[in-house]
Amino acid sequence: MDKTTMIVIAVIAIVVIGFIFKKLMDTEVKKNDPTLADPRDSDTLPGNQGIRHTREK
Repeated sequence: MDKTTMIVIAVIAIVVIGFIFKKLMDTEVKKNDPTLADPRDSDTLPGNQGIRHTREK
């Protein structure tokens, strides 16, 4: 393969990987939406995701 073909393949691969990561990030944003009926965290205020309010034994 010549250099031009390899560059085109590399650019296409980067675009596809970027598209996949964009979709994954969008699904995470939707999961953390505080207006959902059943949020993932008990405290969904901005900056408080993942904070535990009780000590684990």
